[in-house]
Amino acid sequence: MTNSADVAAKAGVSRSTVSQILNGHGHRFKPDMVDHVQKVARDLGYRPSMAGRALARGTSDVVITLLPNISLGPRLRELIDRVTEELAEAGKTNLIRLSSGDAQIDEAVLALRPAGLWSPAPLTPDQHARLGKLGVVVVDQPRELQSRIDHEVGAIQAQHLIERGYPAIAVALPEDLREQPFALAREQGALDAARAADVQTFPTLRLTLERNSSGSTARLLPESEVGVAAYNDDAAMAILAAARHAGRDVPRDIGIIGVDNTSASGVTEPSLTTIDFDVRFSAHEIVRGLLHGAQTMPADAFGAVRSLVSIVEGGSTAR
Repeated sequence: MTNSADVAAKAGVSRSTVSQILNGHGHRFKPDMVDHVQKVARDLGYRPSMAGRALARGTSDVVITLLPNISLGPRLRELIDRVTEELAEAGKTNLIRLSSGDAQIDEAVLALRPAGLWSPAPLTPDQHARLGKLGVVVVDQPRELQSRIDHEVGAIQAQHLIERGYPAIAVALPEDLREQPFALAREQGALDAARAADVQTFPTLRLTLERNSSGSTARLLPESEVGVAAYNDDAAMAILAAARHAGRDVPRDIGIIGVDNTSASGVTEPSLTTIDFDVRFSAHEIVRGLLHGAQTMPADAFGAVRSLVSIVEGGSTAR
């Protein structure tokens, strides 16, 4: 296996010179020297190890994306893709780490000496302190902001259903405990909006989302007209299937609105009304924070995010 000593011998320079040029310190040398060493390294198929680069520089070009233990919806996947692309443009590598339930940061990750770490879910104070001692830039969503956003999403769903003339509101949530940190705030937002409009609310529909569960879900549906604010498009499709199983008309008897604007939401019959998020702003702010070493969300972070939330109208509330 080729090593830096082989590159140095072939290039006619010292091993230290090879190490510095290939580990981001080429500005210390003449351009023709940098080009020569890099060409020799390419010809020999040599690449410096990530661990070695981190040891030499005190940090690496790696950024960790720490994903919480939740389902990966299309908007979250898009956000990760956009963050990865912007980091790549800045010469950084985005390494995705799926966390356990408490978002533990293990020693194998820290051994990479990451330049930064971001998470769609809030980290604990202890995790912030540990990463801070290691000089790792941290960007995460404050718990209060995330709860406020989810509450607003639920409120938008309920308001849309009320505007469409549904006389009562029910919330549909998955039983999966992984979704609860986000689901409970959305539930409360929908219920608060209904009560503020003096609209009747029904008990929350708890969904297993298991195969062939349409019959059991149908038995949960209120017998009267109702608008259902579903946690996401998966939950919305489960309600749609249950309504069909029960012979209920959507959107006449039951209105349904989901969240995430998935591809599947547009091909159901009727198509689903859903909530969409434009993640471009969030991705840019995440990368800006990682590169510049500080949280850079605007003073009115909630207002900035709220402006990027929109309703994609489908047939499931078209009446």
